[in-house]
Amino acid sequence: MSESEPSNQPSALKISDDAMFEALCRIGSTLGLPVKRSDLDVAGPDSTGTSEEVIARFVANATQSGVLIRETSSMTVDEVRSFIGEGYPVVLLLSSQSSTGAGRLAADATIVVLEKLAGRNIEAVQIGAEIRNLELSHRDLKKLFSADPPPRKLLCKKELECDSISSLGNQGSHARHGNGHGHGNGHGHPTPLKRFMGLLKLDSADIFTVVLFAFVAGTLSLATPLAVESLVNVVSWGTYLQPLIVLGLILLTCLGLAGFLGVLQAVVVELIQRRQFVRIVGDLAHRFPRANQAALTGEFPRELANRVFDIMTIQKSTAVLLLDGVSIILTTFIGLLLLAFYHPFLLGFDIVLLIAMISITWVLGRGGIHTAIEESLTKYRVAHWLQDVLSSPGAFKMGGGESLSIQRANQLTADYLNARQRQFRVVIRQISFAISLEVIASTSLLALGGWLVIDGQLTLGQLVASELVVTVVVGAFAKAGKSLEKFYDLMAGVDKVGHLIDIPTDARHETYLPMDEPAGVTWTHLEYSSAAYSAKVDSATIEAGSRTAIVGDDVDGRSLLARTLAGLASPTSGRVQVAGLDPIQSLPRASGRLVGYVGPNDIFHGSLRDNIDLGRNGVNQNHVRKAIDDAGLSNVFLHLHDGLETQLQTGGYPLSEMQTKLVILARAIVTKPKLLVIDGLFDLLAQDERQAIWARLTEPDVPWTLVVNTNREDVAILCNAQLSVRKS
Repeated sequence: MSESEPSNQPSALKISDDAMFEALCRIGSTLGLPVKRSDLDVAGPDSTGTSEEVIARFVANATQSGVLIRETSSMTVDEVRSFIGEGYPVVLLLSSQSSTGAGRLAADATIVVLEKLAGRNIEAVQIGAEIRNLELSHRDLKKLFSADPPPRKLLCKKELECDSISSLGNQGSHARHGNGHGHGNGHGHPTPLKRFMGLLKLDSADIFTVVLFAFVAGTLSLATPLAVESLVNVVSWGTYLQPLIVLGLILLTCLGLAGFLGVLQAVVVELIQRRQFVRIVGDLAHRFPRANQAALTGEFPRELANRVFDIMTIQKSTAVLLLDGVSIILTTFIGLLLLAFYHPFLLGFDIVLLIAMISITWVLGRGGIHTAIEESLTKYRVAHWLQDVLSSPGAFKMGGGESLSIQRANQLTADYLNARQRQFRVVIRQISFAISLEVIASTSLLALGGWLVIDGQLTLGQLVASELVVTVVVGAFAKAGKSLEKFYDLMAGVDKVGHLIDIPTDARHETYLPMDEPAGVTWTHLEYSSAAYSAKVDSATIEAGSRTAIVGDDVDGRSLLARTLAGLASPTSGRVQVAGLDPIQSLPRASGRLVGYVGPNDIFHGSLRDNIDLGRNGVNQNHVRKAIDDAGLSNVFLHLHDGLETQLQTGGYPLSEMQTKLVILARAIVTKPKLLVIDGLFDLLAQDERQAIWARLTEPDVPWTLVVNTNREDVAILCNAQLSVRKS
C-alpha cells in the first residue's frame, strides 16, 4: 500500500458525520470489520476545518474501527481495479466541483466507496443527501478522475489482516490478560492445520485458480497414456505413418497446453507467496506497537520476534504444496479414474492403492506435526542462547563464561539432534512405505494386467497405458514422500508465526487531550505482585503543573509506578488516571502527546531523527532540533557529520550510554506531553548537566506535569512535592 502523499489540491471538503459513518460501515462490510458509531469522533452535524483536517478526521475514525487508510493521489484507474480485485476498497472524497463534473454522480455526493469488481465494472456506493448503489465503468472512473479538481483517493485495508487465524479471532484487537502465548503443546491455541487453512482462505480466489489450472493440466496429461495406447494398437495392426503423425501432433498440443498452465500456476503461486509475506508482516507491524505488555510477561520480545523468519518457510512450503501437492492429488485422481474405466478389476486395484496412499499419509504420519514443532522450538532455543552470548560480553568475555557458552550450546545442540531424530523417524517411515508401494503396485499391475490381456479382457495398449499411469502416479507419490517433510515444516512455521499473531493488542479508545494545560494524575491504592516481588502504593493525587518526586526504599515499587503512569505496566489491583484517562487505553491514540516517558534504553536501528520523532504527525525538523537542545544534546549534535540523519544502531551506537538516555528524553518532550515521567535519568547526570536540563524542563511555560523517580535527595528537593513508596 502506498504511503500517504501530500496533496496540493485547493478543493474544500465538507462531509457530514452521517456520511462519514455510512462510508465507514461500507468499508467495514467489505473488509469484514464491525463499525460502531459510538467509537467515532462525532463533532457535530458537519465536519469543519480544512480539507486536510477533514481527511485526518476520517482517517482517525477509520483507524478507531481497525481500518488503515492511506491517501494515494497518483492512483490510476487500472491501479484502482487492481486494489479492489485484491479486496481493498477505495474511497473517493469529492468536493462540490468534483461531483458536479463526475457525470453519473449526484451533485450533492461527497463520498464514493468503490467496493468490488462486477465484471468489467466496479460496484460502488455514492453517499450524499441520499445513498445510491451504482456500477461505474472504466470510462466513468476516468471521467471522475479527470474532474477539476479531482477527487481525493483513499486506499483502505484491514489493520490486522491476519486476525482471522489468531486464537483471539475477531477479538484480537482487545487485550486478554493472562492469555499467554507460550510455545508448548496443549496451550489451547488453534492447531497449525486450522491456522493454515485460515491463511489459505484469505487467498481463496487464487487458490481456486491454481486448482482449476492443475485439474485441466492433469486432464491434458492423460494424453500421454492414451496416445501410447492408441499407438500400440495401431502398430499391432501394421505400420502406418499418418496415424503416428496425428498422434504426435495431438500429444504435442495437449502437453504444450498443460505446460503453459503449469507456468500460469507458478505465477499465481508466486503472487500468493508475496501476498502472504506482505499480509503477515503488515499485521505484525501494526500489532507489535499495540502489544499488550501483560501478555508478554515472561517473554523476551526481541527473541520472540525471531519467529518472523518462519514466514519464509510458510511461503516456500505453500508453493510446494500448491504446485506439487495439488498436481499429485489431481493426477492421481484422474489417472486412477482412467484405470477404473478399463476393467472392474482395475477399479478394485484403484481402491486398494488409494487406501495404501491414505495410510502412508495419515496413519504413518501420526506425530509428524508434533515432532516438527519440537524441532522448531529447539532451533530457536539455540539461536536465543547464541544471541545472549554475543550480546553479553561482560559475562562471557570478561567474566570467563566461555566454558558455560560451549556447555549450554552443546546441550541445546543435543536437544536439537534428538528432536530432529524423532522428526526424521516419521519422515523415513513414510518414504520407505511409499517406495515399497511403488514397487508392489507396479509389479502387481503388470501381473494383473498381463493375466487380463492373456484372458482377452484387456488390450495390449490398455495394459501399457495402465502401467504408465500407475508408474507416474505411485512414482510421483514416492518422490513426494520427502515433500511431506515440507508439510511438517509448514505446520511448525505456521505454529510459530501464529503465536505472534496471537499476541493481544490494547483496544483503541478515543482520546480527548487537554489542549494547553498540564495533566493532573490520580490513582487508587495500587498493588503489584508476581512470583519474584510484590509492591504496594498508597492512593495519591498529583496536581496539574506540579513537580513531584517519587522517593522511598521500594525501588521496584517506584519503577512500577512510573511505568504505570506511562501506560507500560498494569497493577494487579487499583486504577490510574492521567487527565481523567486510563494511560494504557489512551496511549495508542495519544501518540506521545498525553504522556512522555524517559526510562530504559530503547534506541532502535534508524536515524537520530527517526528515534526522536518516531514518524509522528505534527513533529517537524524544528521541533526535533528544539527537543535536542532542551535535552542537553546540542554539543553532541554539532559533532555528528550527518546531523539528524546520523544512523544509530540498536542500543545507540555511536552515542554513549548517557547520550542515548538524553535522546530518549528528547523523544519524550518533542511532542510537548501533558505528563512527563522521568524514571532515574537525573540520578545518572553530572550536577552541572542536571541543573541545566532541569532548568529547561521546569520553565514557566512548559505544558507538562513533571514526575521524577529518583534516589537522590538533591533531586527530590528540587520538586515541590514528594511521594514516598516504601516496602511493606
